[in-house]
Amino acid sequence: MRTILFVISLLASSTMMAQYTLHTSKDGVEIYMRWGHEKWWSKKSDKVLLVKIKNTNLTAVEVNFGVELFHNMRLLENSSEETYCIAKQSIAFPRVRGLVFKPSSSESVKEMDSFELTGLEVKTLEGTACPKQ
Repeated sequence: MRTILFVISLLASSTMMAQYTLHTSKDGVEIYMRWGHEKWWSKKSDKVLLVKIKNTNLTAVEVNFGVELFHNMRLLENSSEETYCIAKQSIAFPRVRGLVFKPSSSESVKEMDSFELTGLEVKTLEGTACPKQ
């Protein structure tokens, strides 16, 4: 039983420690990104862009942005802008909060090589938690 728990903890820690790169920071919010697989357990699944957001503020914030995916400096696809609420001093993980961006065409998934954030806005909210929706 201990061996199984040890193996599970190793797998979980290696997944959690995957390298994210700080893409930008604005008004106490840091946005990290990395390429990953749509299915974290399958290296054969399509590539996706994973976005992790860290709020270092003492209040909750709303972060609004969109993502553009490029190949050889040519725009392949862009997402609509979405708003995400992040509680005070917390981290929004990609798969938990829906911060996974995948082009609609499987052809594009094989070709994309760079990305850019569009329309990044950070709005400070009153209080430390996100309002119920």
